[in-house]
Amino acid sequence: MSGAALPHPPQVRVVAGEVACGAAPLVFTTILGSCVAVCLWDAVRRQGGLNHFVLPHDRGGWATARCGTRAMTELLHGLAALGSPPTALQAKLFGGADVLAGGSPATSVGAANVRFALGFLREHGIPVTARRTGGHSGVTIRFDIGNGEVLVRRLANAAVRPTPAP
Repeated sequence: MSGAALPHPPQVRVVAGEVACGAAPLVFTTILGSCVAVCLWDAVRRQGGLNHFVLPHDRGGWATARCGTRAMTELLHGLAALGSPPTALQAKLFGGADVLAGGSPATSVGAANVRFALGFLREHGIPVTARRTGGHSGVTIRFDIGNGEVLVRRLANAAVRPTPAP
């Protein structure tokens, strides 16, 4: 057996308002706070996609994937173009943290993003097989299309939270 290292799959960084789809070997990465990323994966075809959205619905004329409604639709269309219908997909959901000091976690933008994504996936019959959402700090994710695995790393908490009075 040789000591040659296996080649690393190409990596694509996905930022807020973007949607990316592709087939193995490929890795998608992103950094999330209150934003949400949905990873959709087709295990049979070894292909998938990831989106990164800021708000659940359009507020103020954004005609981009910065809104969950558009980001989710573009993700489904991108995977359908590769031959993966919704019935072949499984989802993993990340982000939705309450990163702003003084907010209520239940009514935060992050919580609204998570509720939207879960509802959209349920409406389209796509099972959620993994989820790491909420909390008070952001995460980085690395989604490997070859095996469907997502590596999640927590970021240091950037929000300054008031200390409760005794």
